[in-house]
Amino acid sequence: MRLTHIAAGADGSDEGKDAVALAAGLASLTGAGLSLVNVFPTVLFPSPGTTDRATLRKQADESLRRDRDELAPDAIPHSVADLSVSRALMHFAQETHVEMMVIGSSRDAPPGRARIGRRGRQLLHDMPFALALAPRGSRTSAFELGRVGLGDDGGPEAKVARDVAIGLCRAASATLVIKSVIDSSYPILAGIAPASLPDHEAGGEYQRSHVQNELERQAAEIDVPTEVSSVLGDPGHVLRSVSDDVDLIVVGSRRWGPIARLVTGGVGETLVADAGCPIVIAPRPSEEK
Repeated sequence: MRLTHIAAGADGSDEGKDAVALAAGLASLTGAGLSLVNVFPTVLFPSPGTTDRATLRKQADESLRRDRDELAPDAIPHSVADLSVSRALMHFAQETHVEMMVIGSSRDAPPGRARIGRRGRQLLHDMPFALALAPRGSRTSAFELGRVGLGDDGGPEAKVARDVAIGLCRAASATLVIKSVIDSSYPILAGIAPASLPDHEAGGEYQRSHVQNELERQAAEIDVPTEVSSVLGDPGHVLRSVSDDVDLIVVGSRRWGPIARLVTGGVGETLVADAGCPIVIAPRPSEEK
């Protein structure tokens, strides 16, 4: 994926500034155009004591100018009226052909950690663009991209994530760090007898070895420096550990469908609840949308 247009949700808050800072860094590396989007509430019939639409737009414009002047001088500001921030960002991205939307983390995320909030979850459903999540405090440090992590399970959504990660590595002359995790949990819930667990362990190691060989073969065909590894373990926890050792991590979005949202403990859920670096969630393959 080649990035030509990046947008950031900017509302004047510290979390919004984190998003602007990350978006500005990514735009600078990739040469993409950058838009800052501030969504202000629609007031069709203001009642006494409420702020009218013109004043709300003026406040949004002023907030955008402050964020732009401080963090992204080359960005183009856009004030959008809507009662739903997520809906407004989605519509803006679709209408202006945004390939990546950057938002800030939840306000309850610890400093330096990335944690998705309610608006981010709303954007994940059937999004046509990549969604980037900025850790809290991103605005206070320079953005560097030397190592890009990639969670790869071999599925169709992982191929899209790989394209995004490779594109970022090319732009930044960064190293691609591919981690494939074979789930080591025992299939006890499926009625597997305890005597068969050693066979399960042996099968997992055989699968890991096969995946490692395939990753090494694929790495030889990638035109950026690449490190590959495969391990047995809990995929969500392993990728969260990887996020502490890279500058940005890319994952696919298949597990964020309407049904998957009802399931707790998934790989994506573990990662976006507490990551040590910016997260980029790649859009679903077109055939899955």
